[in-house]
Parts: sequence; structure tokens; C-alpha cells
Amino acid sequence: MTANQFKKKKKKKTKKESEMFSPGRIVSELLDGSLITRNTTAGAIPFIIYLTGLALFLIFNTYYAEKKAREADLLRREMTELRINYIQTKSQYMYLTNRSELAKRLRSRGFVEPTEPPQLIYNNSRNERLWHKIINK
Repeated sequence: MTANQFKKKKKKKTKKESEMFSPGRIVSELLDGSLITRNTTAGAIPFIIYLTGLALFLIFNTYYAEKKAREADLLRREMTELRINYIQTKSQYMYLTNRSELAKRLRSRGFVEPTEPPQLIYNNSRNERLWHKIINK
């Protein structure tokens, strides 16, 4: 037969322990300062500072990313406007440099479009002088 043993009594939660993690109690302790003065809180201060720094970094990073996204969107719109302006200017340039358009615009100044193609003009006297200079040297 075995010896009698005492049964371990289960510890019943007191009202204080069950209320310890209630949101109302935490807020009231934070407001009156007793949460910070407890011994367990003093050891967690470096961790709280770390979490605060991490939260500030994440907030800063979010604002920075949103700012860069707005700048990129603004630059994209400006680039689209500049591309449209470039295409319009290029189109106008191509139209104004057409031979027929140039002839129309210059007709009022007295220029007439030639009907025969251009021909090469040779100056034989210059060519002879050039050859004489090369040979005599």
C-alpha cells in the first residue's frame, strides 16, 4: 500500500490577479504613475525605449516612402507633359520644313521654287592652281 500524500491545492485566482491585465486598470495605473514605479517595470525600460525607437523609425519610414511616391507621381506627370510637348514641336518642325511649305512661306518674299534640278559647277582654274601647288612642292 502507498503512503498518503497531500494533494496540492490549485491556487485560485484572486480578484487582484484577474484584474491585473484589464485595460481599465492599466490606463488608471499609467495615469497615476504607479505603473512606472513598480519594480518589474524598471527592468523593462530598455525594451520600452527600443520599441518606442522602432515605432518612430517605422512612422518616419512610412512618411518618407509616401513623400517619395508623391514626388515620383509628380515627375511622371511632368514627363508625360514634356513628351507631349516634344511630339507636338517635332510635328510642327517637320511640317514647316517640308519643301512645299517652305515654298509657300518664301513666295511672299520673292523666292521661286526652281523647276530644274541643281547642277555641279566646276572651276577649272582653281583645280589647275591646286595641282600646280601639289606638283611643284
